[in-house]
Amino acid sequence: MLVCNGVSINTIPEIANTLAETFAKTSSCDNYTPAFQALKRREERVKLNFSSSNEEGYNSPLTLLELRVALHRSERQIQTTINNFTKWAEQNGFVFSTEKTISNQKCQALNILKVLANTCWEADLTSLLRLYRALIRSKLDYGSVVYSSACKSLLKILDPVHHQGLRLCLGAFRTSPVESLYAEAYEPPLDLRRNLYDFKSHRSSLTYSQPFHFRIRDLITDLNLNIGRIALCKISEMPPSKVIYPKVDFTLSCYSKACTPVSTYRTLYLEHYLEHRELFCDYEPIFTDGSKSESHVGSAVVSLSTVITDALPISASIYTAELHALRIAIEHISLSRGKKFIIYTDSLSALQSIVSLHSSSHPILVDITYALANHLKKKDIRFCWIPRHSGITGNELADTAARSATGSSERFPIPHSDLKACFRQKLQSVWQSNWDQQTENKLYSVMPVFAPTVPSSSNHREQVIWTRLRLGHTRLTHRHLLFGEPPPYCEISVKHILCDCPHSNHLRHRLFNSVDFTISSILNNSTNSSFVFKFLSIKGFIHHI
Repeated sequence: MLVCNGVSINTIPEIANTLAETFAKTSSCDNYTPAFQALKRREERVKLNFSSSNEEGYNSPLTLLELRVALHRSERQIQTTINNFTKWAEQNGFVFSTEKTISNQKCQALNILKVLANTCWEADLTSLLRLYRALIRSKLDYGSVVYSSACKSLLKILDPVHHQGLRLCLGAFRTSPVESLYAEAYEPPLDLRRNLYDFKSHRSSLTYSQPFHFRIRDLITDLNLNIGRIALCKISEMPPSKVIYPKVDFTLSCYSKACTPVSTYRTLYLEHYLEHRELFCDYEPIFTDGSKSESHVGSAVVSLSTVITDALPISASIYTAELHALRIAIEHISLSRGKKFIIYTDSLSALQSIVSLHSSSHPILVDITYALANHLKKKDIRFCWIPRHSGITGNELADTAARSATGSSERFPIPHSDLKACFRQKLQSVWQSNWDQQTENKLYSVMPVFAPTVPSSSNHREQVIWTRLRLGHTRLTHRHLLFGEPPPYCEISVKHILCDCPHSNHLRHRLFNSVDFTISSILNNSTNSSFVFKFLSIKGFIHHI
């Protein structure tokens, strides 16, 4: 650490820059003897032969004043080569552009979308977006952890490829704002995606390389993200021959709650639970549950005589809360005098993980694996899945206890997989806050909150019409911008056509049973698409969208 003018400097590039700047200012002053100044001027004319095993890039944070020229020697050679090639291309009738060369491979993949986006191919919006994500976005994401440190002017070269791909999928015109494309396609900007991949790579790495670590640290600070303690990755050292697989009962999971009427599923589940208790009447029941809300995460264990609760950090997932409750239950069993126990939980994913024993995927699973190996030899421990909110008293008590769990949550380390979900939610909120600033955007009045768009129809042509209406940019309203024509005398808009024009009140009342509605009430519900298309057909606008 270096302290300069009362300011602490921690990073290596900043320390090097500060030392070089101080040395340069000191050596440039005139408070030296004439002999030393003559020696200084003579040595400054000597060419600096700078070499390093690790080459610094063009966007290196190192400045080092005069040494910056030496660091850029290789970059100047590359730039000279590009300039010579550009002159050769111009002399021979070719057009060479560095920006077009970088995105040329992506543009070739865009040709596939250009063909399939034609309405005659009947490729729906969902299929086009899947093709875009597979053929183009995957290439933009590849290696983003490495190149995301480049300067913003270079990273912006990739944005037109992203925008053009979304325009082709949506059928949007060039006049549509890029923020509207992001919202309608439910595709975040590339810079947010790069931040997400950087964070995933950083959380999954075993060692923190200095430049990358400081870059992610600044990103976490900018997002005001509270990381807390991170659980170390554990790998089970127990050989497969010594692993004791627990007995898990999934009998009740064969009844689908979604397919069972609400009036009968509670009675059905309760009857099967009572039959299960009669079958295992000599086993002491223990109920576990986890709870997660916007401001609270907790785990709870309820037995015949004990209620145990524990609070977790807000960034912990519900899956971690359920596993933590199972771990508490096993620890409680180890301190009990009984020999037979059955643990009831409503987390199907947690029990499936215990059965498969994918201990390397979650640190708590490793602890559960070791605990079961130590206690199953002495005690009979079984697991059983039960549905939540089905009238089972123990499950309801565990759910209530988990919701009211209190305590210090900072002491609990959470796995890095939960941090990824937390970081993704934080980026989603940043994206939403940026969208909230687009108050003049036509799509914002239709969809103020981000949500995946439900296709209005299986017909691609109707999907394109519906999308252009939502974006507010159609051939009828923006023809003068698309073809360079004089602007119309009437500033027509989609809102005026569908909501405000008084000459269409009778038709609106006949189709929509009302004349007093907003553009959001019409275009934010895909079930209205058939009425909107009929309205446009009667008015003669359907072929001008």
